[in-house]
Amino acid sequence: MKTSSLVPTRTRSFIRGALPYVIGGSGVSAAIAKRYRGRGVIFMLHSVVDDEAFYPDAQLRYPVGKLRSALEWLKAQGADFVSLDEAIMRLAQPESRFFAAFTFDDGYADNLTHALPVMERYAAPMTVYVTTGMMTGHIDAWWFGLAELIRRVDHIDIFDSRFDCATLDAKQRTFLAFESIIHGNYATLPTVKELIASHGIDCTALVPKEGLTREQLCTLAAHPLATIGGHTTTHINLARSPAPVVEHELAGNKAFLEDIIQKPVKHFAYPFGNAFACGTREADIAKEVGFATAVTTRRGGIFPEHLDHLHALPREPLSRNDTAYSLRCKVDGFYRAMHSRLGDAVARM
Repeated sequence: MKTSSLVPTRTRSFIRGALPYVIGGSGVSAAIAKRYRGRGVIFMLHSVVDDEAFYPDAQLRYPVGKLRSALEWLKAQGADFVSLDEAIMRLAQPESRFFAAFTFDDGYADNLTHALPVMERYAAPMTVYVTTGMMTGHIDAWWFGLAELIRRVDHIDIFDSRFDCATLDAKQRTFLAFESIIHGNYATLPTVKELIASHGIDCTALVPKEGLTREQLCTLAAHPLATIGGHTTTHINLARSPAPVVEHELAGNKAFLEDIIQKPVKHFAYPFGNAFACGTREADIAKEVGFATAVTTRRGGIFPEHLDHLHALPREPLSRNDTAYSLRCKVDGFYRAMHSRLGDAVARM
């Protein structure tokens, strides 16, 4: 058995951390923005937590102080805070100002208790994509179990490797490493689930500690800044599921939420949202089921051309490691450019 080395992970983290200072703090970002800055950005978050709280799954937990800082920075840049409906309307308005829309995936209770007060302070609309299972407990919440496993142990032996979990930093790095493995190859997920279960961890038992209750959902839905969106019934990888299952996951989730809040649920977010989790088939089904828009986790701002692709909208994640420089890179489209042959694009500018 080999010990999993964290050196490459640390090196990548250093590069990711340093790059925004170089790009965002120079004229490079402005040059990239000429081609890759859209009319606006849809930002993606999940859970919002107290600033000092520790979580192994830290990348899913956005500190409330960071949320205030990000909104303050965006406001200082002149961004208008808009709902998803307003964002789509503005794509057809050539003279509209740059805008930012904010979305929260899964249906965490802290979206109401922690995020909403900050959004109120800045009059910033928010869309919360709620998975049925986050309320009922019937959800494939393996990430909760993985975080709990990493929290409990000092090392994990799997895939012929040993992952160090002895320190708080190591626990967060290990969760990131597992996320990378799973999202890079979803065939590894059953093995990870077996490992979690072998330690006596019931993933579904952890859900009630995290998810919105019916009462909280109704409170959130009644708020003028909040929009409730769909996020499937059980949070499965749709691309790996038969079409009838995909339709059931979307239609059932939509009906469940509409029955509770007594309002139409028009917007949807694909679980995981990457190229291995959603594509053209899923977009077609989302449209057929009755969703007006659907968002992915693919990077970038949104452009007028997205009016023809409303069920494959990109988003930029907000990270607890964000700085003014990395936010600048996200607003200017740097990360989208990285995935679009950056060198060729810059050469054409």
